Amino acid sequence: MNNEDYLVGIDIGSEKISVLMVDVTSPRLPVLGFAAVPTRGMRQGAVTSLGDLGAAIERAVLEVEEASGKAIEKVHLSLNGEHFRPVVRQGEVEIRNRQDEVFESDRQAVLSRALPVPLSEGEVLHCIVQEFLLDDQRGIDNPVGMYGRNLKANIYLITAAVNNLKNIRRCLADFKLEAASVGYAPLLAAGAVLTPEELAEGVAYLDFGKTTTTLLIFKSTLREVGVVHRGGDRLNFALRYCLNTTPAEAERLKRNYGSCLADGLDVQEEIMVSNAQGEVRQTTSRGFIAEVINAELKDMFSPLQSFFIKNRPVIPAGLVLGGGGAQLPGLVDFMEKDLKLPARVGMPDGFDGWEKVIKSPAYNSLLGVVKTNLPGTQGREEGGGRRSGVTRVLTRHFRKITDILKDNF
Repeated sequence: MNNEDYLVGIDIGSEKISVLMVDVTSPRLPVLGFAAVPTRGMRQGAVTSLGDLGAAIERAVLEVEEASGKAIEKVHLSLNGEHFRPVVRQGEVEIRNRQDEVFESDRQAVLSRALPVPLSEGEVLHCIVQEFLLDDQRGIDNPVGMYGRNLKANIYLITAAVNNLKNIRRCLADFKLEAASVGYAPLLAAGAVLTPEELAEGVAYLDFGKTTTTLLIFKSTLREVGVVHRGGDRLNFALRYCLNTTPAEAERLKRNYGSCLADGLDVQEEIMVSNAQGEVRQTTSRGFIAEVINAELKDMFSPLQSFFIKNRPVIPAGLVLGGGGAQLPGLVDFMEKDLKLPARVGMPDGFDGWEKVIKSPAYNSLLGVVKTNLPGTQGREEGGGRRSGVTRVLTRHFRKITDILKDNF
């Protein structure tokens, strides 16, 4: 098996660094190796120590190499953090031919007018054409062959801080690894789980991470991104404060007894809790733990309420949940009750092996970066790892923009 027969994705999160290798010669995309190690040398998506981050990446990569028996030279990265920014651009050109017909050259020209983005605004990771407008007629997917005099294009970009990406690429290069691509983790995660039907109807994807919660709105393609810098660790802090306990004990209580709603629980069940000194001298109830989590979730998601209300008409397919926080019992019911929208936990498909990885929403970004970078431009056959609607749209538009940049700049 040569290097083109397998693909390696790396997701660098705030809690862990995950590495996945899959065999791309098989329609089942079997997992050849997987590893996850604690994140070191990074805080809120920014590098704080090149040595620590590089060592953590190297450890995870070596584990996958040992499990698979394959050498890793090229990887695809999934990243998140406060330095990511959405940028909206519009290009405009006049159609200058006697027939007023839009040609391919006009389509490329209007897109190039919206690009490039100044380095001060970051490195462009995703370029998504939301729509073309011809003589102010909206919602055009492809204007070529149509007639009009004024052509516009609305483009949605995701950028990341240039120097931070340089630092991460430096860490990889120090260990003889090449970053073949870099992507925005929540968008890649959505690409792993959203269906073409949801995408066409209109859907929201909520990425519930450890320190950040990201909401993405889709209608045919990505429309808007909202971020709150609060995540699952806020639930831990609330439990720690309310029960006067340690961080480790708060995490244990959340994992073993946590729920978003008290419905269906034995709310009177007593649970032993160690205090801040680590001594088991108190008890609490499952009902109280659920009450704390419920209150904290409402506070966490309150900044996104206006975002939901504004976009409710365009997301009739509801809400898809992902990230490690999506595993919290009762979260689907909590979101449906709070937002009055259908909700489900997004689970990737199309992979074979390592069930704890491919069936966990915590690894949606990792699986998404692999799906987005599969060889070939066509999705795989149904039942054989077919790429989701989001993945196909992202890949198609990214290649279009890349070609335009090469041709014009």
